[in-house]
Amino acid sequence: MDNFTPAKAADTTRDHPWGVAWTVAAFCKAVSKWPILWVEGQIAQIDGKRSGVYITLKDLEQNVSMQVTAFSIAADQCRAAGLAQGDKILVCGKPQFYQAKCSFSLMAQTVLKEEGEGSLLKAIEALKQKLTKEGLFDDSRKVPIPSFPHRIGIVCGAGARAEQDITTNSLLRWPDLEFVIEHAAVQGVNCPPEVSSAIRKLDEMGLDVIVVARGGGSFEDLIGFSDERVVRAAAGCRTPIVSAIGHEGDWTLIDLAVDRRCSTPTDVAETIIPSFLQEEQRLERAKTLLLRYMELLEGREEGRIARLACAPFMQDPGKLVEGPEKRVRDARREMYIALAMRLDDELKEVSSLSASLKSLSPLSTLSRGYALVEKEGSIISDSRGLKKGDLIKIVMRDGTLKLRIEEIEAQK
Repeated sequence: MDNFTPAKAADTTRDHPWGVAWTVAAFCKAVSKWPILWVEGQIAQIDGKRSGVYITLKDLEQNVSMQVTAFSIAADQCRAAGLAQGDKILVCGKPQFYQAKCSFSLMAQTVLKEEGEGSLLKAIEALKQKLTKEGLFDDSRKVPIPSFPHRIGIVCGAGARAEQDITTNSLLRWPDLEFVIEHAAVQGVNCPPEVSSAIRKLDEMGLDVIVVARGGGSFEDLIGFSDERVVRAAAGCRTPIVSAIGHEGDWTLIDLAVDRRCSTPTDVAETIIPSFLQEEQRLERAKTLLLRYMELLEGREEGRIARLACAPFMQDPGKLVEGPEKRVRDARREMYIALAMRLDDELKEVSSLSASLKSLSPLSTLSRGYALVEKEGSIISDSRGLKKGDLIKIVMRDGTLKLRIEEIEAQK
């Protein structure tokens, strides 16, 4: 391959390619010829420094973004307008291409904030209000994280540092853990369907806890975790679920739906995994306290036994029952006296009632010379109830007579 370098890109071949520096220089030369232009977009990320303001500007409809740099007057305009994530702006600037980093940006000359909130933030807020009314963020839906989880599911990006942070730090705290990893896109258009699908898949595996994790990123990078599909999957998860999205100051809607939020993936281990060493120390402290308590109880019981052994009744145990024994004898004697008196009263009452019954008995009347007259089983007390020829029975004290009436004399 010789040192000949084609002047135009169209003249390059396999044998006569452009070098990287030549290619970048060609890009830079081409971009430098572009005129000043107006660009409309939405702020996905903004970083204000003393030197200037640096903006990631996102397309209003497609998942495409570019860098905008504002210095001097343009930077003052950004600060005066109080620009923030989600704001829709108009930028007038000159395209620039940086050869060292091979990066494209727009050097802003004028930055104007369009009226109204940014559509992204507005849409997220509207979704938040909708899901709040449905109760998806209610504390009553949240379940506690197990104190000692063993099987842990992780939803994260393939090859992401978040996975290593969680697994490594968790195993340092508790060696006997099992991880089930589900990789998914954690930014871009594929993020919501893949993350929600991964959550539902892990929810069917009978795990102790599920962690949805992603490292830091721009507002645009994390917006997939505010998608309704992801939020509903997290809210409907029966397994306790934890979010660890971005950094401390980053919030997405999934954070409101999960059972516990961790500020970063690194924070997951300290939040949901107990420390084996700390638990071991805690058990040792509990063991020590238990032994001390048992020794204290033993000492108390030994003292009580010693005091009982020195008590007077222990020297002569018979004295311990003298008082109760005397009370039992007295109570027995009083009981016998009371029973005898009651029995005597009852016998007198029975005798009185017997005498009364005897005085009223028909046999008592018969013993005095009287007799009863019966006809066909009925007592006759009046001669008018009889007639000549009737068969009657005379009941006397020592027997009965059966007679037939020959004549009836009425008493005058």
